[in-house]
Amino acid sequence: MQHFALQLKTYKPRLSGQEKRLADYLLAHQSAASQLSISQLAAQTGVSTATISRFAKALGYDNFQALRLALAQAPAGAEQPLFQEFAPTDDVPAMARKIFAANVDALQATSANLDAGALTAAVDLLIHAAHIGLYGLGASNIVALDGYHKFLRTAMAVFYATDYHMQLMSMTHLQPTDAAVVISHSGEDRDAIALAQIAQDHQVPLIVITGAPHSQLAKMAQVVLVAVAEESKYRPEALHALIAEMTLMDTLFMISAIRTGSQTAPLFQEVRGVIDATRRPTP
Repeated sequence: MQHFALQLKTYKPRLSGQEKRLADYLLAHQSAASQLSISQLAAQTGVSTATISRFAKALGYDNFQALRLALAQAPAGAEQPLFQEFAPTDDVPAMARKIFAANVDALQATSANLDAGALTAAVDLLIHAAHIGLYGLGASNIVALDGYHKFLRTAMAVFYATDYHMQLMSMTHLQPTDAAVVISHSGEDRDAIALAQIAQDHQVPLIVITGAPHSQLAKMAQVVLVAVAEESKYRPEALHALIAEMTLMDTLFMISAIRTGSQTAPLFQEVRGVIDATRRPTP
C-alpha cells in the first residue's frame, strides 16, 4: 500500500499523542525511516515497538513492513508535496500530466483504503432497499446526480433532487425498508448532517461517502466509504476528491447491478433501446 501522506492525512485524527509524534518524524524523514528496522525506529524516536505496530495498523497497513514499503515509495524530500503544483515554467502538457497524476493518486489511495466489509454492507443495503435516496450539496450533488443517472438503469427505485428543500422532503418519505446515500467531502456540512438526522429519525439505513471518516456525518452512518485525496493549491480539496467519490458511487452501481442482474438486465436493455432511439435518424 502506497501513499503514506494520504494515509496519514485521512487517519491522523484517531492517532494517540505518541503516534502523532511518530507520524511527524516519519513525514520529516521518510526515506531514512524506510531503511530502519522496527527496533531502530523505536530507538530513534523514543516510541515503543508496540506503539509503532499499532500506528502501522491504525493507518491501514497490515504490519510494519507494509508501512516501510510505503515510506520507501513516497516522494523523496519532506519539502516536496505528494502532488506537484504548477510552476511558471510548466507548459500545457506538463500541467495536464500533473492534473492526471493527482487524479490517479486519488483513485489509487481510495482503492487502497477501500474497506471490503463496508462495501459489501453498502451493496447489501442498496439491493434490498425498497427505495434508494441519493443526497449531496454543492460539488457532492454532482456525485448524487451521477449515481441517479446510473441507478436509473437498474430495477431499483431511486430518488434524487437538486434543491435542498426537496431533498429534505424526499428524505422524510424514506422508511426503515429503504436506504439513503449522503455524500459530503468534509462530513461536517450542516445541511448534510440535517439530512442524516432525518434518516436517523426515520430509522433509514444510511450510507455515507466522505473524505473524513471521523466526521460527525460519518458517525451517524451505518456504512462509511472513504474517498482519499490530497489538497492542492490549484483547486479545492473537495473538487479534487470528486473523482474518487464518483468512482465509489460507480462501484456501488456496478456491483449492485451485477447482484440484481436478473431484474436489472431487461430494464437496462429497455433503457438503452429508448436512448438509442433518440440517436437514430427519423425515417
